[in-house]
Amino acid sequence: MDRMLIDLLFMSQKRKDLLILLRDGGKTIEEIVDTLNVTPTGMLPQIKKLKEEFLIIQDDKEYRLTHLAEILVEKMKPLLNTLEVIEEHKNFWQERDLSDLSPEFLERLNELKPYSLVKPDPDKIFETSPVFLKNIEKSKRILSLSSIFHPAFPEIFLRIEGEDIEITLIVTERIYERLKKDFGEELKLYIARKNRQLFVCTDELKIAMLTKTEHFMMADFLTWKGAYDQESIVAFEPASLKWAEELILHYKNQAQELKDGS
Repeated sequence: MDRMLIDLLFMSQKRKDLLILLRDGGKTIEEIVDTLNVTPTGMLPQIKKLKEEFLIIQDDKEYRLTHLAEILVEKMKPLLNTLEVIEEHKNFWQERDLSDLSPEFLERLNELKPYSLVKPDPDKIFETSPVFLKNIEKSKRILSLSSIFHPAFPEIFLRIEGEDIEITLIVTERIYERLKKDFGEELKLYIARKNRQLFVCTDELKIAMLTKTEHFMMADFLTWKGAYDQESIVAFEPASLKWAEELILHYKNQAQELKDGS
């Protein structure tokens, strides 16, 4: 894409907002300034620039996207949403090692919007996050992927007894060996229960922990230094839940299911 066109599309918030607004159909200048909360004198110069590049046309009193602009705006929207996801907590994302994520999932980071960043309480550093506990307690279908030994395994996942609750755990070999060594009996009981599955990945993962239920998703990524700092993103929208579930199932399909605790 021509550099001038890129600047035209992305270097002005007013132009970006206008193009995305017109994606839903033509608007009068009165509708534009009212919806975007701008003044006509502030918006008209931006409209003029977009008209000069044949991205907007004026049809009587309405401004509309050209066919070229419709194509560009369709591509812009996911990118802008992805940028918003990153910019909301820029330091968090800059420190994460996302190299385990395939392009398919990286390109869909916009689906995590909206989300919140959950930081650990310094006084409860070894305890499971209250946000995690609150949402797990009301969940009936739990998917969880982990490359770290999280306290939720012995404290929650291995001890839930209700057979109406479905739990699928995907862990690395290292975590499985730790569970088998320190919580062998609980692990055998877990596997023996109805609606329980355990899968083991032969490869190490750079996703510390990713959990998804019908109510929420929560993700912890390792830092570039390989550290787990207990900062998590949590989201509740259907698109976010779908992103998390599909990513977990991607790893599940590469893992081996264990039918017993041996």
